[in-house]
Amino acid sequence: MFRADFHPGKSTISRRDNDPDASVLGQMASNRQRIIVWSTFGVVATLAVLCAFLIADEQRTIRAAAAAVISKPLERVAEVNAAFAELRALDAQPCSATHLEALRSIAFRSAIIRDVVYQGDNAGPRCNGNIGAAASSLPSDSPDFTTETGRRIWRNVDLPLSPGVKSTLVKEGAYELLVAPEKQPATVEDGRYALSVVLLNSATGTMLVVRGADPGIAQPLFISGSTYWLRGDIISVACLPGQVTCYVLKARGLAVLMSNLMLLIFTGILAGIGVALGIASWSARGYRMRTIDALLREAVAKKELFMHYQPIVDNRTGETVSAEALMRWTLKSGESVPPAVFIPIAEANDLIGKLTLLALQRVSEDFGDFLRTHKNFKISVNVVPADMMDSSFHQSLQHHFVEAGIAPTQLAFELTERTSARLESAVTVMLELGGRGHEIYIDDFGTGYANLSYLSDLKVDKIKLDKKFTDTVGTGTLRERIVPSVIELARELGVEIIVEGVESNAQVEYFRDRGVHLMQGWFYGRPLAAEALIRTLEAAQAHSNASPWAGQFRRFAEVCCGEES
Repeated sequence: MFRADFHPGKSTISRRDNDPDASVLGQMASNRQRIIVWSTFGVVATLAVLCAFLIADEQRTIRAAAAAVISKPLERVAEVNAAFAELRALDAQPCSATHLEALRSIAFRSAIIRDVVYQGDNAGPRCNGNIGAAASSLPSDSPDFTTETGRRIWRNVDLPLSPGVKSTLVKEGAYELLVAPEKQPATVEDGRYALSVVLLNSATGTMLVVRGADPGIAQPLFISGSTYWLRGDIISVACLPGQVTCYVLKARGLAVLMSNLMLLIFTGILAGIGVALGIASWSARGYRMRTIDALLREAVAKKELFMHYQPIVDNRTGETVSAEALMRWTLKSGESVPPAVFIPIAEANDLIGKLTLLALQRVSEDFGDFLRTHKNFKISVNVVPADMMDSSFHQSLQHHFVEAGIAPTQLAFELTERTSARLESAVTVMLELGGRGHEIYIDDFGTGYANLSYLSDLKVDKIKLDKKFTDTVGTGTLRERIVPSVIELARELGVEIIVEGVESNAQVEYFRDRGVHLMQGWFYGRPLAAEALIRTLEAAQAHSNASPWAGQFRRFAEVCCGEES
């Protein structure tokens, strides 16, 4: 244990050194000291590095969150600009029948514009699309804010027909738009970030905080895309074009650090101070890899996502005529990540194309045998215009469907897009796919840019009426009054309707009485794994001699697959 050197007549070790137990204890004490010193150094160094990583990672995350927050306002601004451009181009006599019809049309086609008002000079007429010439009085006092372009803005204005329903009034020239207030972004609802919305006028130096607290930063710092570490806070700024409106997200920097460091320290204690350096290093690397986007990248690369299928039923016969393929993701911990969470993350990380290719592969694997023996059955897959214009998409169709003996008529595409330009750019390839036999649906109709005015140009076969419209049945709201018009216009264009989100018999009867027969929702069945849905369909087919699966889906789903069905 201890090596001692002896010289004649003199020993270089003491009485204590001759004690074996003392030597062992001394070595253990020395090792303990080294472990403590190096572990402490490792913990401190690792924590310092981890702090830098955490701050950098949080800055990246908050920038992405700010970009996500501003995406909807960008669309809103574009829609308001388009509405004013259309109004400026009107050549009708103010407040005439033609003029009022144009005002109503603009409000009807918009998801955010509730009403359009015309107000001439003091002696001129005043009218709006909803009420007509007998318009109620709207604010005439000073606006809350005036933009550099001269638009005037009033906040929290009551709708003429709905006192208490607040809107934002935007005035340009003789026209006023009553715009629905913005919804609270999900990144703010979860409490992670504090949101402030600020209106700026650099020409006058005025600044108006319209939501949240004063962000506490000077006007020159309102630079879109910038991220700051300011007085212990992490701040990210995203501004609309022209720097008129800025969205400021703020996170408490110290809270970000403490929430992670406490976990790291606790893990280090459990693992033992002797391996603190290794644990800290592993934790720092693991923290970054455990972010949701990194997990999604890994899951996509390993093809860990899978499909569930929700039936689409003909309410005249109860026959399940098709099913929508819906992607699902379950973490290794067993926790399910909702599509509403991972789809936006996939969009932000350019993974949508890979998800679409994986969905096509899964549908072919899950339903290939069934589709080859049931030629009238169809599966629909969600896509975006960019997918359709990707050569990999068409190669996947060829490999997984054409070469597998599955007819094009058995695979439909549900097109989802919030940007009209991208929809229009896909017209050629949509026509090509339609020529092969694939049907094209517009998904979530009524919430995006795919309105009835150019459905005929897109050459779609069906539209899926969004659940927001289905839920209005029996409410007597304006949106419910719009539904019959949508149904009639779709019928004139030769476009079928699939009603989404059907959950009650009253909704079934409402649409059936109006000649709409294709329905999807929990009333008929929840999304199922392929094996469960196929068992249910085959059981229903065996039970009915008159029509495959007629009227049997719900009862057989409950028997076959339990409550989830």
